[in-house]
Amino acid sequence: MRKVVAILFIGILLLTGCWDQQLLKDDRLAYVIGYDLVNDSKIQSTTVLLKVSGMPGEKNEYSEVHTATGFTSRHTRDITDREVPGRFSASKLRMILIGENMARQGIYPLLDVYYRDPKSALNSKIAVVQGTANGMIFPKAKNTHINGEFNRLVRSGEIRTIVPPVNLELICTQMLDPGEDFAVPYLRSHGQSPVIEGIALFSDDKLTGTLNSEDSLIYLLMKDKLSKTASLTLKVEENENETPYNYIALDFQKLNRKLKVKVEGYKQIKVALDLSVKVTAIEYPKDHLYLNQTLEKLDRKLSEDLTKRAVSVVKQMQEHNHDGLGIGRRIIAYHPNAWSKLNWEEDYPHIEIIPKVTVEIVNHGIVN
Repeated sequence: MRKVVAILFIGILLLTGCWDQQLLKDDRLAYVIGYDLVNDSKIQSTTVLLKVSGMPGEKNEYSEVHTATGFTSRHTRDITDREVPGRFSASKLRMILIGENMARQGIYPLLDVYYRDPKSALNSKIAVVQGTANGMIFPKAKNTHINGEFNRLVRSGEIRTIVPPVNLELICTQMLDPGEDFAVPYLRSHGQSPVIEGIALFSDDKLTGTLNSEDSLIYLLMKDKLSKTASLTLKVEENENETPYNYIALDFQKLNRKLKVKVEGYKQIKVALDLSVKVTAIEYPKDHLYLNQTLEKLDRKLSEDLTKRAVSVVKQMQEHNHDGLGIGRRIIAYHPNAWSKLNWEEDYPHIEIIPKVTVEIVNHGIVN
């Protein structure tokens, strides 16, 4: 009996108390936050809070939107916190939307508060909005599903290889890395609904340009980021009288990428980017894909077309000073002496990047 009492006493002493508890019932959870630049200097935040009412088992959820203007993102958070009962919390944040003008000024000052707070949701998604974040959020303020709508939209784009899989945690290292840049989803409003326009390209932490959804797919293939699905419709014929027959729709099945960086003197940098893709023809009204000569002709045409598209995407990346392929990171790692003599921001747009795409149709469905 004494042994049992002693064991229980020791166990009680070893139990830790909940001295650092944070009850959700005391918090007002922010699910979506948008940031815009106003008056050329101040920051406007638009915060979507989840509000729950009703008895247990009969809860009604709806969105509550608050707007605040301040000097920093933390300042706007404090202003919002004074407007709502309970304690403002971003621990369950799902999406950060940044207006285009705000993104061009630099986004790290906005995100600094999230990186310093140990309770921040670093897995929350981030996207740039065409126009203003406030203009995209407010038309949907009465939608009870707004809290998850942006998140689900971006996740579907990731699965279809339209946007890169990024969040607050993943972009942090690239934002501070002098040898690699990042891209995030680029959204626009279509009526009262958000749609994916493409991706927003960054240099350091500043928005410098955008790519449309078709170019963003090529961009992700060049980065070796083929996701679960990826499809593209291309023109392969020039017969104006048979327009539907001029196109083929492809589903990308497999990707093999080789990236080689050759440094000959610190100013002579050549990059060879070879992509080998295997695709399925999911739509081709002209048919006859069972013939080897037809497949070989299409393979050549598609390889030429995708190579031209890759060259165009690379040109846009260099024009916007966006090193999304991490070429600078490879030079830092393997050619440190050359890197020490480079001014990468000035030299990157002038290096030679030669992409080549080889396409092979490996499947054409059950129709001959």
